[in-house]
Amino acid sequence: MTGDAAPDLALRHALRRDLPEVVSVWVDAFTRDPYLRWMAPDDATWARFGPAWLGFIADQCFECGHTYLGRSGDVAVAWIPPDVTFATPDVFDRAYETVAAIVGEERAAASIETVLQARAHSIAESHWTLQYFGVRTSAQGRGVGALAVAPILTVCDTEGVPCGLVSTNPRNVSFYERQGFRTMAEVATPDGGAVLRPMHRAPRA
Repeated sequence: MTGDAAPDLALRHALRRDLPEVVSVWVDAFTRDPYLRWMAPDDATWARFGPAWLGFIADQCFECGHTYLGRSGDVAVAWIPPDVTFATPDVFDRAYETVAAIVGEERAAASIETVLQARAHSIAESHWTLQYFGVRTSAQGRGVGALAVAPILTVCDTEGVPCGLVSTNPRNVSFYERQGFRTMAEVATPDGGAVLRPMHRAPRA
């Protein structure tokens, strides 16, 4: 951990009126993400794609999960609880349309194919999913991330429920490993330009 000592992080349940702030945090946090920038490689495309894609994801998370914001506005984290389906066929159709409208049908089809292959490694039993999680670049390296995911991981441990996620950035793998996750597979895009890593976490005793 570098920089200042980790602050006291106060999370609150995000409301739908907070959606623009959630998207703002995520756009900043994912601006150099290898997978999302494979989808939108140049800055001009990212300026359109980032808010559109992350707005779509945030809206879906509000529909079927729990989204939290740090009171400082530095972090946003979205969880999908056990036995709730996040990605229905309709959601995949809308995801395809969202991507295709900005980066074209070929890249949209490749991205959906890669996500589906990664989802094939999902946990079979009832589990929590860390769906999307981002810390503003100005707040990274201060322990904010670990504090943000701790409450639901504690719930997983208390209730004996596993947790899953898909990492889009190899730099984040070591962070997730410190939280107890392990990589189950490496799923490359059809052109090998980016890799998704499905990760599982068993509840800790």
